[in-house]
Amino acid sequence: MSNLHRRAMEAVLQAAQHDIVGTLREREITDRHSEDGDEAVLDVAILHAYRVFVRICEEQGLDVDAQLFAELAGELADEMAQDTDYD
Repeated sequence: MSNLHRRAMEAVLQAAQHDIVGTLREREITDRHSEDGDEAVLDVAILHAYRVFVRICEEQGLDVDAQLFAELAGELADEMAQDTDYD
């Protein structure tokens, strides 16, 4: 991974961390490691992934298709789960 990619990833992670803190406060979740806390973190991660998807589509002149994003994310999740099952 190049230095540019590392810096970009760090910026995304910092933004996500900020959003996670805000989401936990907004939902009045005091235990970050609870089921509700886990769900909040996953919600923020999915939202950030969608934002990246939207920006890439816009930059490439493609139509943003939320359904396509959901389908691709689901397929990737299934693949990741299968890979984990084999490990």
